[in-house]
Amino acid sequence: MLETVKRELKNLKSPLYRNSIYISLSSLTTAVAGFVFWAVAARLYPAGDVGVASAVVSALNLTFNLSMLGMNIALIRFYPEYKEKAVGNALLLGTLASVVFSSIYGLVMLQNNSVSSIPPRFLIVFVLFSTAGVAYNVLSTYAIAKRKAEHSFAQSVLFSLRFIFLFLLIPFGVMGIVSSFGLGLLLGLAYGLLVLDGVRLSVDGEFLKKALRFSLGNYVASIASMAPNYLMPTIVLTMLGNEEAAYFYMAFTIGNLILFVPNAINTSFFVEGSHGLKNLRRTLKKALAFSYIYMVFAAIGVWLFGGFVLRFFGEEYVEGFGLLKLMVLGGFFVVVVNFAITILNIQKRVKEVVMINTLKAVLFLGLSYILVPRFGIEGVGWGWIGAYLGVLGVLSLFAREEA
Repeated sequence: MLETVKRELKNLKSPLYRNSIYISLSSLTTAVAGFVFWAVAARLYPAGDVGVASAVVSALNLTFNLSMLGMNIALIRFYPEYKEKAVGNALLLGTLASVVFSSIYGLVMLQNNSVSSIPPRFLIVFVLFSTAGVAYNVLSTYAIAKRKAEHSFAQSVLFSLRFIFLFLLIPFGVMGIVSSFGLGLLLGLAYGLLVLDGVRLSVDGEFLKKALRFSLGNYVASIASMAPNYLMPTIVLTMLGNEEAAYFYMAFTIGNLILFVPNAINTSFFVEGSHGLKNLRRTLKKALAFSYIYMVFAAIGVWLFGGFVLRFFGEEYVEGFGLLKLMVLGGFFVVVVNFAITILNIQKRVKEVVMINTLKAVLFLGLSYILVPRFGIEGVGWGWIGAYLGVLGVLSLFAREEA
């Protein structure tokens, strides 16, 4: 194993590793920035405001991911064939969809008593930030598809500056936290628009016909994959209250951010596979090996320092330590499931991807709904592990059928 690692370190300039490094740096920046953002918010704002804001930020993430219509995956898969036409179509389609989705979701949120501290006029800002999030994600994916992930990294650096706005918007409470998040998005978006070449809004019927056939299946799959993560803060808020929602959100967010290295390697593997990578099986083994070496060190780090990290948000946030440990344990299952899904996408086996992600969502939401009343926020962690174990069982059946 060590010899393999030493040998591969000599090939860091290859597109697979170069893109992986910048994607990892981007994810690391996002992880640290997210930690700083919520740590500062927890220090400056009441826990109740943080709990509500976490639900609103999750809703923002959900709406602009819904609005992507699966075009982020199609952009990577079809960029080698359609080049800049792909990004122009994805950008136009995504921003239009964002206006629709965010308007509907924002109106629903304003009717929810749990987020009554948000004024009605915030709907306009909610739509604006959601649309900015779509454009930000399209341009970031475009940079990765072009094998120029350094621009995606630069966007994440600018987005990370969002914590500065927290100091300026304290009088606005929940709205101040959410606005700080959105203003960070606008900084990253401005960089993408200024630096990335070939970004033109356009409609190409040939591309859309081919890409939508692929992307809509992945769209359903991505909704099933991401919706539970973004809905869970609102579920916990409703079931356990504002403070528990804040403790949950910090631990759950850190647990997901710890996966940034395996996710970066997986994304880069998808890019290379879409460009016609040779020796796919050999490269997959290397990617999995590096991912699991990282996960071992991450698990050790969480067990030793996880409680200390959570205390940065405030002494009471250590309540989420049990959930954080469960999230990291589940991460070992997440890695192999995500790589399996990537292989299916390279093979354009969209139906299987939809089925796997839907099963994962149903298991995660169902198990969490059952376990949260009994185990509190740790019930989400057990639901997370149970969902991925169930998916691994289905994937093993697929493997036996193909053998």
